[in-house]
Amino acid sequence: MTRISRLRRALTIAALAAAAFSTAAEAAFPDKPVRLVLPLSPGGAMDALGRGLAEQLGAQWNVPVIVENRAGAGGNIASEMVARAQPDGYTLLLTGDMLVANQTLFKNNVNYDAERSFAPVGIVAVTPPVIVVRADSDIQDIAGLRRLGSQRLVNVGTPGYGNSNHMALARLQGLYPETLLHVPYKGAGPAVVALLAGETDAAIVAVPAAANLIRTGKLRGLAVLQAERSPIIADVPTAREAGLDLDSGSGWFGMLAPAGTAPEVVQRIGQSVKTALDEPAFRERLRAQGFEAIGGTPADFADRIRSDAVKFPALLQQTGVSVN
Repeated sequence: MTRISRLRRALTIAALAAAAFSTAAEAAFPDKPVRLVLPLSPGGAMDALGRGLAEQLGAQWNVPVIVENRAGAGGNIASEMVARAQPDGYTLLLTGDMLVANQTLFKNNVNYDAERSFAPVGIVAVTPPVIVVRADSDIQDIAGLRRLGSQRLVNVGTPGYGNSNHMALARLQGLYPETLLHVPYKGAGPAVVALLAGETDAAIVAVPAAANLIRTGKLRGLAVLQAERSPIIADVPTAREAGLDLDSGSGWFGMLAPAGTAPEVVQRIGQSVKTALDEPAFRERLRAQGFEAIGGTPADFADRIRSDAVKFPALLQQTGVSVN
């Protein structure tokens, strides 16, 4: 056997061994704890969804799925951490549409690419934003919000930058210029706590973060920002019913792995998420919180990210949103 033949044989054996190891690792996934990283603080809609999903996945996989809240920088800290993680499926990101918007908002300070730094697993759920005030507020409706805005700036809290709640506020600011001041928090939980404490006049958060407080009379819902009323807070009018010409829609919550994660592992995770969302008790639990379970495919999620990457820069420029 010639030297070249021996070299080719050695390279072939090494390649086959690597492929066998990779296949074995993928078949065994997961065989150790999995981290599910969230870009917002505990207590909000994403946190509720993430913890419920982690519980379901852990039961399926027989390994702990550990939720890790990494709030800050509009979600960029968590996104960058997962983008740099080992692409083995053991570090996952549950995030929202701020993932895409932040590339425009934090243009010179984002060290990931929404389309290239991740392997999409799927959209998990969607839910609309809702405008809320304290139950003891003098603001009874959207007209009252406008009246207060004619007297002074109205402080409106959101779960941070770039998410569907912030985008809804930006559109609202476009309708009522120089009346609403954005007060960003590290999640819906802190935004709602601040509203209840009197730090802000109003808040725009996802329905699951406010629904129970609306039902128990601690918050008043002014408008759900979608075409139909939410079944879990049916007394809250839609934007159009409240007199708002506001083109908004449900924000998405999706799961991603680092780019380079083996397709077989991504498929395994996605199928497990779908199985969790198809479980009747968990699906009903999410519905009762205000989520619409989706369980979409990686391809569908990738298409949505690409679509948002085209749409968001123009929208942000049009509404004049920026981060100082």
